[in-house]
Amino acid sequence: MTSLPSPSELLIPTINAINANGGQLNHKEIEIHIADSLQIPDSLRSLIRTGRRTELNYRLSWSRTKGKNLGYLEKLSNGNWSLTESGKNYLAQI
Repeated sequence: MTSLPSPSELLIPTINAINANGGQLNHKEIEIHIADSLQIPDSLRSLIRTGRRTELNYRLSWSRTKGKNLGYLEKLSNGNWSLTESGKNYLAQI
């Protein structure tokens, strides 16, 4: 992999990561799962966008927002993200 996937390209891996781990993960767990499953090299994982925030973290944030706006993901009060019924149905169709 020579470049990071776009937020849109990270949507399905984000949904899959949450689904594969019992339907609920926090943002750091999502990032680790996706980076490992997509075999993103350390050099891309550690690219800084601003301050101490990585580019991968930034793109995954937008991916989760897109999933939430589409009704596939829900942000819980404890900082975790969960898969909605619509998200489960979407996974079943792809």
